Amino acid sequence: MPSTTETITVARPADEVLDELADFGRLAEWDPMFDESRRLDEGPLQVGSRFRVAGSVAGSSFELDMEIVAYEPGRRVVVVGTGDGLRTREDISTVPTEDGCEVTYDSGFETDKSDLVEAIADPAFTAAGKRTMRGMREWLEG
Repeated sequence: MPSTTETITVARPADEVLDELADFGRLAEWDPMFDESRRLDEGPLQVGSRFRVAGSVAGSSFELDMEIVAYEPGRRVVVVGTGDGLRTREDISTVPTEDGCEVTYDSGFETDKSDLVEAIADPAFTAAGKRTMRGMREWLEG
């Protein structure tokens, strides 16, 4: 499974940051790999909250249904996605620091599509992770 782990530090409180990042209905606002994202249910974010996202990578478009499978408000959220032959895992955690918080984003995927495995081998997926974190930082600080 190609995966990447990236960490940034932002000058905002950990609970506020994680609450915003846990809403994958806003994923397209900070992850450049995604063109669309929306929440499929209502109410407070919790285990079971669902989202639909769409994007493209290596010239292939995809759509994923995503669901929160673990949620500790202010600390950690784990979201899994499935669709179009892809299975993803997104694990975001925050740790308070003196000036804000540290955000760690661990992301990985599996696929049945051999062309995607080749196109998104670990080095390319790591580069995509770095772009995602730049987008995340700009979104959180903007």
